[in-house]
Amino acid sequence: MWDELENALAWYAAAPNRWLQNARQDLSAAAEWIWVVLQGDFAEEQTTAQLATGMVISMVPFVDQLCDVRDVVANCKNISEDSDNKLHWFALAITLVGLIPVLGSLAKGCLKIVFNGARKAVTSGAVKALDGAVWAATRPFIEAGIVKLNQHLANPAVRRTLAILKIDNVFKYLAGKTRVLKDATSASALVKAFDTIIDVLKQLAELMDRWGTAALQTRVGQLLTKVQAVRDKAHTKLTEVVKPLQDMLERIARRLEVEADMTYRASTNALNPHAFKRPQLEAEIAALKAETPPWVKVRRTAPKRAKRTCPPIPEGYPDISKASQSPVLVNKFDTFHTLEPAEIPPGTVLYRVIDPNSADNSICWMRKEEFDQLRSKDDWRDRFAVWANWNSNGEFVTYTVPPGKPLKVWEGETASQVLKDRDGNLIKADDKGNHFWTAGGGKQIVLDPGDLDKSHLGSRQPTEWGYDSFGEGLDLVGVPTLTNNWYEKK
Repeated sequence: MWDELENALAWYAAAPNRWLQNARQDLSAAAEWIWVVLQGDFAEEQTTAQLATGMVISMVPFVDQLCDVRDVVANCKNISEDSDNKLHWFALAITLVGLIPVLGSLAKGCLKIVFNGARKAVTSGAVKALDGAVWAATRPFIEAGIVKLNQHLANPAVRRTLAILKIDNVFKYLAGKTRVLKDATSASALVKAFDTIIDVLKQLAELMDRWGTAALQTRVGQLLTKVQAVRDKAHTKLTEVVKPLQDMLERIARRLEVEADMTYRASTNALNPHAFKRPQLEAEIAALKAETPPWVKVRRTAPKRAKRTCPPIPEGYPDISKASQSPVLVNKFDTFHTLEPAEIPPGTVLYRVIDPNSADNSICWMRKEEFDQLRSKDDWRDRFAVWANWNSNGEFVTYTVPPGKPLKVWEGETASQVLKDRDGNLIKADDKGNHFWTAGGGKQIVLDPGDLDKSHLGSRQPTEWGYDSFGEGLDLVGVPTLTNNWYEKK
């Protein structure tokens, strides 16, 4: 029991000081700790790293059950405040459906990430009613969950499990499991899962009664009474939400099949669910609508407005005008807020931040002093106006200007970038006329890749900011990291 409690401790909360100071002999401190864990909210703001860690730790049965009990208790607290609110019961149903015993540990851990997104859509108020608009309101949260699921699947422990189980296309596998779960979903099955959780809660309550103070015993008793009151109404109330829950599960299964298809096409001639890939534009839009990260600005206008006209192009400098003959340089003047032609002296080291799929010899670079000022991936995205579907980061490469003549480039402040869909339409951040912006302001360099000499390119190095899309900080195993990728023009 103590070892299992300590595993849970590493994930959920700090141990009470008395517990640590008394060599694990203060049972009342342990009782208090269990109580604090059960009183927690859903922990909706967990990062992907925390979610992944939680899924690995949940291989310990006690810890997995404690996680489930915690979520059910949080649902019951909401229902107790308004037991006639169908959305509260729908949120409970989403929590319970993953506990119906038709999923193995792998599928349960993976689908819990997606289901957490669905539940957050309900508990955050995005879902207004159980009508035909449920999926439209839930989908941005599901898309954010898919992004986090991709990160979770890169975890080394999960990777090894997939290999042992010989699961090549994990998204197809999860889609199938979701449909099995849908077919098994009924009010009776949800109530049975609820009863299983109540049994675990009663065991925990017994420990808290045995170890805790009289005051804690009273509070535990009140909690059990509250949960039992919800249980008494559960069959009738859950019957009312089974159909929308089944509909949501079918939608999720279909979305996982789409991800399976995109994963297949992401790798040449092979199914490879673990190949590195940037988030799709649609996934990034959904993730931003579900939760806006600090590097994204929600506003009407650009913090750093882009240049509207291209300056004259001096002889020998890259043509960044609308009339440029180079496809990679056309209109690149509008990536600047301010700009001027500049000559980079021989021996100067330039830096380029990239992900494993990026070409080494592309147009965007920066000086060493700019690179050294960057403290995080958020800082880089903010200052150099880079959307996640453009570049996931993770690595950088250097280029040393060779002896001889200077390198002619354009240099200046990076302009803000607004998020657009594939048709070029601005994505609405809200109903107040705001859009999603990256601020810009970092001093960038735009050059002609044809002016670079491959022999003066440095080896790729890690940024130490991870390969993830939204700042969760996971390391990917099996990704072709730190491998130079020089694009040879054909």
